[in-house]
Amino acid sequence: MNTNHERLISRQALYFLLGLFALGWLFYALRGVLAPVLLAFLLAYAFNPLVETLARRRVPRSLASVLCLFLLAVITFGLFALIVPTIHQEIQSVSKKLPLYLQHLRESTIPWLETTLGVDLPASIDEALSSARQRLNNGELGQQMLAIPVASFFETVLSGTLSLISTLLYLVIVPLFTFFFLNDYKQITAWFVSLIPPRHQERVLTVSGEIDGVLSGFLRAQLTICCILALLYSIALSICGVPAGITIGIVSGLFNMVPYLGTAVGLLLSCFFLLLEGSAWSGYLAVGGVFVGVNIIDGLFITPNILGKRLGLAPVAVILAIMVFSELFGFLGVLMAVPVTAIGKVLATRALAAYRKSPTYAENS
Repeated sequence: MNTNHERLISRQALYFLLGLFALGWLFYALRGVLAPVLLAFLLAYAFNPLVETLARRRVPRSLASVLCLFLLAVITFGLFALIVPTIHQEIQSVSKKLPLYLQHLRESTIPWLETTLGVDLPASIDEALSSARQRLNNGELGQQMLAIPVASFFETVLSGTLSLISTLLYLVIVPLFTFFFLNDYKQITAWFVSLIPPRHQERVLTVSGEIDGVLSGFLRAQLTICCILALLYSIALSICGVPAGITIGIVSGLFNMVPYLGTAVGLLLSCFFLLLEGSAWSGYLAVGGVFVGVNIIDGLFITPNILGKRLGLAPVAVILAIMVFSELFGFLGVLMAVPVTAIGKVLATRALAAYRKSPTYAENS
C-alpha cells in the first residue's frame, strides 16, 4: 500500500516538474507577446486596492477602473512634464562642460592616478583625451556625445517596421489590458480559485494570501519609498552643488526598487561628476553625508512607517532574480523577477517549516 502511494506521489511530482518545464518553455517562446500583458497585470494588481475602495463607495467598477487609468496617465505625463525639462537642462549644462572635464582628466586626474597607484598609464589614453578635447573645442562633438546612447536606443527600438508597430502596440495594449484586468479582477481570481480542488482550496488560498502580502508589500510600498528617496536625493544633491544633481537623485531613488542598488549607483555617479569638476574633499564628504543621512532617515522613519513590520524580500535575492530572469526572458524576465521571488520566498519558508517538523529532521537532531 505504501509502495503504491509512494509511486503515485512520485508520478505526481514528475508530472508537476514536466508541467513547470513546459510552462517555462512557453514563457520563453512567447516572451515578446507576454511582456505587455504581464506589465498590464502588474499595473492592475497595484491599482486594484484603489478600485476596491471606490467600489465600496458605490462607484461602478468599470468607472473606477477608468478613473484609475486616468490617474495613472495624469501621474505619468505630470512627471514627464516636471522631470524631463529639468533633466534636459542638466544634460545640456554637462555637455557644455565636457571640454573642461576632459582637460581636468588629462591634467589632474591621470597624473594623480599615476602618482597614487605608482603606474604609468598608456600614452594612448592621454592622446585620446587630447583629441576628444580638441574636437569638442572645434565643435565636432558636443551634445552629440551625450546623444549617442539616446540615438542608439531609438535606433534599436525603431529599427524596422515591426519594431515600430510593436512600440505603438505597447501604448495601446497595456492600458487596454490594464482596464480589462481591473474591471474583471474578481472574476479572474475567482476563476483561478475554481480550478483548485476543493480539498486543497483553503491551503492554497492561505499560501496565496502570504504571497500577496510579500508581493504587495514590496511593489506598492517600495515604489512609494523610491519616490520619497528620489525627492530627498534630488534636493540634497542639488544643495550640495553636484552637477546633474536632480537627475542623479531621480536615478538613485528609482534604482532603490532593488534595495541598495540606487545608493551605490547614485554615490558612484555623484563622485564621478565631482571628480570631473575637480571638487575639493569637502564636496565628497558632503555627498557621502547625503547618502548616509538619507539611508538613516529611510531606515528609521520611511521604510518602517510605509512597509511596516511585513517581511520584505532579501536584496540579494531580488538582484539575483532580476539578473537571471532578464538573461533568460529579457524584459518579460524583469517583470517576472519580483513576483517569482515572492512566490519562492513563501514556498521556501513553508518547506523549511515543514522539514523542521518532519520525522527526518527529528531523527537527525
